[in-house]
Amino acid sequence: MLTQVYFISDIHLHCYRSESENRKKAYLFDFFDEVKKKKAILYIVGDMFDFWFEYKHMIPRHFFKVLHLLQEMVDAGCEIHMLAGNHDYWFDSFFPEELGIEFHPDSVEATYNGKSFYIYHADGILKRDRGYRFMKKILRNRFFISLFRLIHPGISFGIANYISSKSRHLTLRDPNLIEEERRELIEYGQTVIDKGYDFVVTGHFHLPTDHPYKNGKLINLGDWIRYFTFGYFDGRNMQLCYWDRNSLKKSL
Repeated sequence: MLTQVYFISDIHLHCYRSESENRKKAYLFDFFDEVKKKKAILYIVGDMFDFWFEYKHMIPRHFFKVLHLLQEMVDAGCEIHMLAGNHDYWFDSFFPEELGIEFHPDSVEATYNGKSFYIYHADGILKRDRGYRFMKKILRNRFFISLFRLIHPGISFGIANYISSKSRHLTLRDPNLIEEERRELIEYGQTVIDKGYDFVVTGHFHLPTDHPYKNGKLINLGDWIRYFTFGYFDGRNMQLCYWDRNSLKKSL
């Protein structure tokens, strides 16, 4: 039997209720149900949450249902992998110990049915991201994390919600900058494929991209804010798909 693998990223689940958030969750839960029925493998390639910081004794109430559904998927026989994003890097032991989900703080290399995958959230790969790469080292430093954990969760999640509500990054991006980022992302994927991988799967950029190269392919997973896109490996081929709440896209 051929292994089926799904890939999804940049869902950005929030800690507040809204019409758009309810729609996002409805689509996402249907998607999870599809994966569960097939007992497939699922990779969440970063930024499932718009903010996640793991405290020892506290889990945000707004994420209860999605966490419960993930556990049901694992119990049904799904293998789930969670990669760190730039919004939700700060995981600890909750996902592997309580949910049975493997957490990866960096990139993942995997092989399914003889096809090799390089899976990475891909934040910080652009040439102009020097400042971010420096900040990334600070934010992921154990000392910084231990200090931040001293902040009451009500305050830390409140700050995160405020920043998120004020952010207009996704709606005001320069079209020229978008295409520049896409070109650099494609170049990155080609470099990785040249090292011997069949498929490169990335998130972060919110740019749905299905770019064949030599005998391989770069897939950028887009997001579940505008596009509701995901990657699907049927055991032979890899493609980018758009989720339809009522049925999978005909290409599947």
